[in-house]
Amino acid sequence: MKMAESSEGVEHQIFRVAVILAVSTFLIFLALLVLIEDKDVLRPIDDLFMVVTSGLAAAGMLYASWHSSGRSKSAWLVLAAALAFNTFGEAAWGVIEVVLHQNPFPSVADVGYLLFYPIFAAGIFLLPEVPLSSRERIKILLDAAILIASAALVFWIFLIVPIVASHEVVTLDLAVSVAYPIMGLVLLFALIELLFRKLEPHGRPQLLLLALSMAILVITDAIFSIQTDDGTFVSGGLLDTGWLVTYLLMGLAGVLQASPRQLDASALSGADHDKMSAWLRYLPYLGIGAAFILPIYSHEDLGSVNHLTLVGFIGIIIGLMFIRQKVAFMDSDHLLTLALSEIEERKTAEEALKAERDRAERYLNIAEVILVALDRNARITLLNRKGYNILGYSEGELTGKDWIAVCLRPDDHDSVCEVNRKIIAGEMEPFEYYESYVLTKKGEERFIAWHTATVKDERGLITGTLSSGEDITERRQAEIALRENLCFFQRLIDTIPNPIFSKDTKGVYRGCNVAFERLMGMTGEEIIGKSAHDITPRDLADADVEMDKALFDAPGVQIYEHSLVHADGTRHDVIFYKATYADASGVLAGLVGVILDITERKQIEERLLRAKEAAEDAARAKAEFLANMSHEIRTPMNAVIGITDLLLDDGLNSEQMEHIETIRNSGEVLLSIINDILDLSKFEGGMMELEHRPFDLLSCVDDAMDLVAVSASAKGLKMACTVDGLTPAAILGDAGRLRQILVNLLSNAVKFTDEGEVAVYISSRKLEDDRYEIHFSVKDSGIGIPKEKINRLFQPFSQVDASTTRRYGGTGLGLAISKKLVELMEGRIWVESEAGAGTTFHFTIPAVSATLKPASCARSDLQTDLGCDLHILVAEDNIVNQRVTLQMLNKLGCRADVVSNGIEVLAALERQHYDLVLMDVQMPEMDGLEAARAIRRRWPKGPKVIAVTASALQGDREMCIEAGMDDYISKPVRMAELAQKLRQYQRPQKGFDEGD
Repeated sequence: MKMAESSEGVEHQIFRVAVILAVSTFLIFLALLVLIEDKDVLRPIDDLFMVVTSGLAAAGMLYASWHSSGRSKSAWLVLAAALAFNTFGEAAWGVIEVVLHQNPFPSVADVGYLLFYPIFAAGIFLLPEVPLSSRERIKILLDAAILIASAALVFWIFLIVPIVASHEVVTLDLAVSVAYPIMGLVLLFALIELLFRKLEPHGRPQLLLLALSMAILVITDAIFSIQTDDGTFVSGGLLDTGWLVTYLLMGLAGVLQASPRQLDASALSGADHDKMSAWLRYLPYLGIGAAFILPIYSHEDLGSVNHLTLVGFIGIIIGLMFIRQKVAFMDSDHLLTLALSEIEERKTAEEALKAERDRAERYLNIAEVILVALDRNARITLLNRKGYNILGYSEGELTGKDWIAVCLRPDDHDSVCEVNRKIIAGEMEPFEYYESYVLTKKGEERFIAWHTATVKDERGLITGTLSSGEDITERRQAEIALRENLCFFQRLIDTIPNPIFSKDTKGVYRGCNVAFERLMGMTGEEIIGKSAHDITPRDLADADVEMDKALFDAPGVQIYEHSLVHADGTRHDVIFYKATYADASGVLAGLVGVILDITERKQIEERLLRAKEAAEDAARAKAEFLANMSHEIRTPMNAVIGITDLLLDDGLNSEQMEHIETIRNSGEVLLSIINDILDLSKFEGGMMELEHRPFDLLSCVDDAMDLVAVSASAKGLKMACTVDGLTPAAILGDAGRLRQILVNLLSNAVKFTDEGEVAVYISSRKLEDDRYEIHFSVKDSGIGIPKEKINRLFQPFSQVDASTTRRYGGTGLGLAISKKLVELMEGRIWVESEAGAGTTFHFTIPAVSATLKPASCARSDLQTDLGCDLHILVAEDNIVNQRVTLQMLNKLGCRADVVSNGIEVLAALERQHYDLVLMDVQMPEMDGLEAARAIRRRWPKGPKVIAVTASALQGDREMCIEAGMDDYISKPVRMAELAQKLRQYQRPQKGFDEGD
């Protein structure tokens, strides 16, 4: 309040100084006009006064614009611009008159003068208008029209017409001379607008000063126009005081506009209001009088005036006057009616006032806040029912009591008394909002939130205070409890070992726990209020900010790996768990995050990765070992089985045939064991893959039954195959692996069945399109399996009878491999059995039907003597296998040459033509793969190359085909398989030469 009063005092002081300077300037100028008779000396002084006062008036307008707002600010700014143009005109006038010693009329100075009038009038029109009723607007419009018509008539008769009549031709002097009265008329219109539309009934001093200055300027300009036309105008004469006074009054109006407290309407009595507004009512009559009296007084000057124009002006004025009087009569009737109704309304208002007082008292008593009014001595003049209830007193008990002494704590008495004294004395503003304790009658303390304002009388003097208070004791207690809960919550999260933090939507840290401080190597004060860029290296901070932005764009939960750097430079690998949260109104407020330090886990993962790589190296070593073992075992097995096949065809006696058959069977068993072990290794290494080729399903089943037919026949067992009509004849899949599953299940059935039969049942269930689920069942009438031992099936190296004295042999791998193959085909396998009643193995596989010539279960013997005309080259480094292969080919009726490595293969092909090359893969000096590539480079359409290899692991076949070979046979080579391969190429190949 002191500051406001001080500011107002400064503004009033500025206005008082401005008034003193204005009066002093006028008196000094007037004294100079009287004392200085030499016009050559007076003119520079006169022009300087005009320039300075016009400039000061423009500055005053700018000062008013700076202290105004809204439309008023723009209006005063336009007025300042108008005076700036006028100042330019005054300066130009002085330079032309004093420096150049020329006649300044007409000159460039008139440009500044003439621009002043329309711009100043525009500023007047921009000033805010006084709110008026429609009736008041009509009266003001008529009054203004009468004045404008009267002024236009006077200006036309006494200024414009005489000036035009004094010139025979149109010249620049005539145009400028006529422009001034016309611009004066424009300014007069603006003056009328100011008086009737902008000036409030009680008046505004700054606008009254503007109106007075404009009236003086219009009169001065009119005299100037007359003197200029008569040739009697002298620069530096008494007429200049009119312009000087105009500028001084305009400047004072601007300074007064900037004062925060102009003359307030409340400071004026009703009589003053009437006096200030009554003179406006007589202006139209004064205008009419001037319009009629002046022409009569100067009738000799009417000779040059067009009488028709004169009659038109007078007619317009008389018509407007009659309309104005009619409105005035109607207004009088309306006022009488209003006066009569006002008397009635006053009675009604008194009754309503009494009812309103009663209603207000009820409102005060039902209000849910304390309402207390105090006088200047802090005594209670009003306390509502809520206040009495909270303080514990009966109604009316505290009226007239000292509020401070009775209702406040003793510790607060002195400070509250001092504050109350300053508020009553006007030395400080009342507290808009504050909180304090009050004492109840029982001595209990209640915490109240107050809103206080001062109460003033009709003279504006402070008579007391009025306060409304809300009992917030419970809320205060809740806030204290909340703070305690927040402290507890902070202690709680500080005990959590995981780092926790929170941010606002701008990415600024709002809180964290001790674990986060330890992780960052900083204190909470160093973190809270900072962003990621303040505590984290730039690259990590940029990434963190981007992730925060993405989370705020899509509120929810966010989990990602990142890094943090400790204050000592140590980098930690972490996982961020972030989630957004909203405030009580549901608006997104920020995020909370929990950090999991995975630095140690990352180190463990690295160690595990190294261990994994080591395991993979071991697996590769194992695969290489298996490949080598397969090669080393299959190579001699090729000789053993191959020689036995040859011996069985040599007409041996029965005893020799039995011995050779025993050798071959043992070799087959050994080869089966090797194949099972290799298959199991493929599954363990994830290297087992299936082919997807169309094949004849019945032929595949027939081949499987053929492989166990000899063993079944030896035991006198019957074999049967039943296929339902829905089963497709051909399907897409791996025929070899399906045959392997069936052979394992059939072999198992034959092995554990001494009499009866082994049957295969095949049924299908159509799925969608051309897909089927094919169900295979292998049923025997053997010994069966006890239910408690069924769970041991399908386990590697596991059998139902695990004793060392078991009747039946086997490695226990067949069923395990079958189960893995079925699952690899996306099927399932299970068993149904009962001890002594036989066993049925079931498995299903999904399949897609294919188009092939339907096959049947009928069998056909292989033709061993091909009688072909193929010229074959055998590439084999093992001498025994060379002999075995040559004898097999000889029995098949084929001619063959033999070499021991790839270099010799190429040399042989250089010497002569071969239709077919049986190529061993592992050979010294140049292996079979490199030799095959060389053949394809040298002879792209050369001999067919069939790989003969002891390797049987995944990728061996593909590796051979990729090297350029045409087919693949694995060792040991059986004569039937060899014959089947040769039959594909038994047509003689066309010869080729080296250039092919």
